[in-house]
Amino acid sequence: MIPPKDAKRQTENLGPVVACDYCNYGEETLGGVLIGSYAVCGDCTKSSKILEEDFEDKEHIVEIWDKEKTFKENVLEYRKRTTGTEDAIKTIISW
Repeated sequence: MIPPKDAKRQTENLGPVVACDYCNYGEETLGGVLIGSYAVCGDCTKSSKILEEDFEDKEHIVEIWDKEKTFKENVLEYRKRTTGTEDAIKTIISW
């Protein structure tokens, strides 16, 4: 649904905050993946067996991140590459 033009928008810059969408932690783990819009840390990638052949959502993996870098480094690089900033931007739209 597209919000109306008079919708109220509240935007907050959270800075370079990173959290795994599975466990809410994981900054210092190595590697990780992006599944759709969900960033998954290295530990959750392993425990959820995401990179194994029988993982049911394998076709939704957008990126497999560098195992030589921390999850945080990988997420910040991805944000910078795709949005131009490393910062997490939260926007709430209400009408």
